[in-house]
Amino acid sequence: MNQSTPAAKAQFESSTAFPICTVAILMGLMYVYYLSSTTANDRFFEMTGHGFRADDAVIAASSGQWGKVANMLYANFASLHYVQLFFSAYFVWVFGVHTESKMGAGRLMFVVLLGATLPWLATAFLHSNKGDDTIFVGPLFILCSLLGAYMVIPPEKQKIRSWMPKNRQQIFNIEEKKDITEHYMQNPMIYVAVFAVVQIAFHFACTMIYPGYDTLDLAGAAIAYGIGYGIAYMLLASATGNVQDAPMKLGVLQHYRKLIEIDVPHEQALMGTSKALGLPYEQVRDWVNKDKGKMKISRL
Repeated sequence: MNQSTPAAKAQFESSTAFPICTVAILMGLMYVYYLSSTTANDRFFEMTGHGFRADDAVIAASSGQWGKVANMLYANFASLHYVQLFFSAYFVWVFGVHTESKMGAGRLMFVVLLGATLPWLATAFLHSNKGDDTIFVGPLFILCSLLGAYMVIPPEKQKIRSWMPKNRQQIFNIEEKKDITEHYMQNPMIYVAVFAVVQIAFHFACTMIYPGYDTLDLAGAAIAYGIGYGIAYMLLASATGNVQDAPMKLGVLQHYRKLIEIDVPHEQALMGTSKALGLPYEQVRDWVNKDKGKMKISRL
């Protein structure tokens, strides 16, 4: 009895280009921390308006003080302590480099731009006109937008070899026996779990050590996560036509690209793909034309 094998999820080629968007975020974190480290927190975040306070933001927006609103967006890159700066930079690198290699710098910059602005609207709406003087600082919304995209196109689990060296007999033993302790699986979701724990810890530590400041707003974080997840999901769906399983279309694009890589002309590559896979030429041509400029599919 024949059993149909489930179609694998689409994987995308990783770009080897310099992660300019991720590095720009890291530079922003370090620059704002440098500015704040030379000034007391109450002066830098409160008096200079570089922290986000809901009531001040609503008043500034309603009176057209867009410069002050822009200054409040410094909160996206602010750190109250070098420990927060270290972990923020670490998670930006973990989530940002991988996501940028899949999506490209331009698409990721768009995600970060939305994640650094729209969630503050929810924060202002929920905390204004309630006598809440909390000043929000920290790159949580940017991190959540990166995390959302990361969850759509996460890296694969990797086998990590044991650090224990092999003795001479094991090195030259051709028929090496499998050892369940030889390697373990590096699960990318571990970073997600650690990220959640660290952000919760920052929230409680900030409210205790720095009264009047906070690093976490759940509504804004949820919106930022939804922005990253939604944009990455739409890009994935646009590139494959079906996020979960599009084996026929993926096969067409892979076969076409293999022919292009060996210098087969475009029309001949279309015809060759059509004949090899037994699909109508027009359908193959439409799929290839629609895929141009999208994220590159590497395998099923």
